[in-house]
Amino acid sequence: MREQFMCALLGVLSFATASGAGAADRVAQLRHDARGTPWADRPVVCYAVPPMSSVKRLPDVIPTDGAVTDQLAVVAAKGEFEPASFVVFPLSNLREVRLVISDLRGDAGRIPSRAIDAKVVKCWYQAGTAWHSYFGDPTQRELVPELLLKDAGLVKVDRTTRDNYLRVDYPAGSEYVWVSYSSRTNVGGFNDSREPVADSPELMPVDIAAGEGLQYWLTVRPPVSARPGVYRSSITLFAGGRNVGSMKLALRVLPFELPEPRTYYDIDKIFYSSMYNQISIAKYARANGGDIEAAKRRVLAEYRNMVDHNCVYPLISAWNRKYKKVTREHFVAQLEMVKQSGLKTKPLFGAVNIIDHGVMIANKESAFAPFEKRVDEQLAVIEEMFGHHDVYPVAWDEPAVKWIISQRRGWKYIHQKGAHIMSTSKDHHLIHAGFSEDFSNYGGWVGAESARKWHAVGGKVATYASPHTGPENPDYMRRAHGMALYKADLDGTCNYHYRGGGNVWNEFDRGTFRGFVMAYPTLEAPIDTLAWEGFREAIDDIRYATKMRQLAYAAIDTGDIDKRYAGKIALQWLALLDEETVDLNAMRLEMVNHILRIQAALDGETK
Repeated sequence: MREQFMCALLGVLSFATASGAGAADRVAQLRHDARGTPWADRPVVCYAVPPMSSVKRLPDVIPTDGAVTDQLAVVAAKGEFEPASFVVFPLSNLREVRLVISDLRGDAGRIPSRAIDAKVVKCWYQAGTAWHSYFGDPTQRELVPELLLKDAGLVKVDRTTRDNYLRVDYPAGSEYVWVSYSSRTNVGGFNDSREPVADSPELMPVDIAAGEGLQYWLTVRPPVSARPGVYRSSITLFAGGRNVGSMKLALRVLPFELPEPRTYYDIDKIFYSSMYNQISIAKYARANGGDIEAAKRRVLAEYRNMVDHNCVYPLISAWNRKYKKVTREHFVAQLEMVKQSGLKTKPLFGAVNIIDHGVMIANKESAFAPFEKRVDEQLAVIEEMFGHHDVYPVAWDEPAVKWIISQRRGWKYIHQKGAHIMSTSKDHHLIHAGFSEDFSNYGGWVGAESARKWHAVGGKVATYASPHTGPENPDYMRRAHGMALYKADLDGTCNYHYRGGGNVWNEFDRGTFRGFVMAYPTLEAPIDTLAWEGFREAIDDIRYATKMRQLAYAAIDTGDIDKRYAGKIALQWLALLDEETVDLNAMRLEMVNHILRIQAALDGETK
């Protein structure tokens, strides 16, 4: 089977792809753009570009939304992950391009350079609808930026055949495996739980062809202990050991941390950031040949990746004793990884398996006693480990009305045990299950009017498939998971999927839908994507809005008219905000301005 995947090491340098009149024309344009800038006499031209952008940045396209400059700026709260980006265009072929990043220094002190994480944005081929849709067109191949890599050589692309090759580091040596075959080729599957695929822990040098752009992605995270102020760093580019120029990064650390996101309709209620996933110790151990410890390491790495991207209430794999797929040992280990990773542990979503055809659909009397016993066993483990039954088991997926009604007895037992019910939902569920469906996850868009009705009976509302994951566009993903849901009075987002099933490294062996991938699997840490960065920013937008509103209400409560006005102006601005069309980067800065203005007013009162 392994031989079916193998291909010879691609010996063609990327330089070959940049040859011809197109590259020469770009070089001429680059020289023109660089006039009067710090890059005028350099062998490269750098463009600062907005990282959260709907622009699909390809190697042969000079940014129209970027600036030829050596300046980058980041504004971040303490402990927040915040991106910056720039594109490097060489004027001639350059080998061994690498970055050297200095510590961040300012009047407020020093922040070590490890607070700046640098990666390369890798373009590769995906289905014909790439960047725009989660519906697939595997008959077409579109070059699209997606992967955030330390080692750009982990994936190689053939621009002639439009094929992708993934490096697999076998003990006998690394080989490139073809991962863009059609299902009609009958090549077989790719086991990401066995194949030794891994990105580098350090940013690796890369060759760049003349006139070809390479996008670098910087993620800056000031420590919570950082003092507020402006810090500066240099990102120096070397090519073949020679200094070819530097980007200057200015980081403003804000004088606050971001709170957990809260809902727009009630500042005291949590906005839940969740996601469907297949993160499972039992599944990984089955796939890797029974190595439980390796499966645990992978689960822990993926959960920590979720925490770092603001997805802190994901659905948790349950103890599926009936089908002997997940044992008690697996279940306990899974919950232990939840605790170690930093995920929120109250409430838990998923975690208790209640999917039972005999109980939920057929209502067979003989099925209820075993069902209740399994529920009791799972809840007992959660009680032992976390001290509560605040759990939302997930009911039958996308049920017809008759299935909603048939689940009532099983749902009642869950409620009697002190747990809750989460179900995929639509408006017509309310009349049949408004009294018993605690968390309704709508398939597709759900508006404030629908949310209001569920809230009236004590329910919560989230959404998935609006859109599904899949589009690489980070601005699109930011909008889909953030302020639009928040302003529609939803209680959270629970999209499908962190990573779907099958061989997600190959998008051309599937049917109607694309891969639904936010992070690509390896044996150790997952590989991030532009879309996943967009999700993180979406939740941070809500966290900033939450911080602003918390301060606004505090200012109003002082009774001081000027502070009251400052608070209400912020609330008024948010109420009038058109979250569908607003420039989200400008919106974020406006929220920062309101926060600082109100905070200064409140600090003045205490002083």
